[in-house]
Amino acid sequence: MKSLHQAIAFTAMALAFVLPVATSASTKPVELSAGNMVTSRMNQTIDSGSARNGDKFSLTVLTPYPSNNGVYNDAQLYGHVTRVIAAGQGQNPVLEFGIDRIVLANGRQANVSMLLQSQETQRHNNIGNVVLTAVGGMIVGNMIGKSLLKTNLGGPAGLIAGALYANNKKMNVSLRQGSVVVTEVRQSVALLYPRTTAQISQH
Repeated sequence: MKSLHQAIAFTAMALAFVLPVATSASTKPVELSAGNMVTSRMNQTIDSGSARNGDKFSLTVLTPYPSNNGVYNDAQLYGHVTRVIAAGQGQNPVLEFGIDRIVLANGRQANVSMLLQSQETQRHNNIGNVVLTAVGGMIVGNMIGKSLLKTNLGGPAGLIAGALYANNKKMNVSLRQGSVVVTEVRQSVALLYPRTTAQISQH
C-alpha cells in the first residue's frame, strides 16, 4: 500500500512539472514573419463580371509553408473584393482584392498585411473561353497603404493584395477557383487564439 501511495505521489509531482511546460508550449504564439512568402489556392471564383465590393473569398495555404513550418497545413486566408468594374462600353474591367486574415487549422489567427507577388489571372474572351496568364504583383505597388474592412481581431489592417486589369473592354477578368496566388508578408504578426488579440511583433 505504501508503494502505491508513493507511486501516486510521484505521478502527481511529475504532472505538476510537465503540465505547465505543455500549457506554455500550446499558448506560445506562432509568428508569421515579414518577408515570408505565402502560397495559396483560391477556394472560389471572383470575377469582374459578377463580383461586388465587399464580396468575401478564401484561399487554402499550400506548400512551401512559411518558414517551412507545418503548422500552416490547411491554414486559410480570408479576403474581400475592394473595387470592381465590369467590362462594358467604354470601360475596361478592374478587379481589386485584399487579404485580411489568416486562420490556422488549430484556430490561431491574426490580421495580416500582404502584397501580391504573383497570381494566375484569367481573362475571358468574346466566346467565353478563359486564357490563363501569370501576372506580377508589382502592378499594385501604387496602391499599398489602402486599408480594408476592419475586423475585431486587432493587429494590422490588411493592405491591398492585388488587382486584375484588362485592356479589352469586352473581356472580364477573374481569379478562378483553384488559381494559385503568392503573397508576401509585409509586417510580422503573432498568430494567437481568438480570445487573445493578435499584435504586430515589434523587432
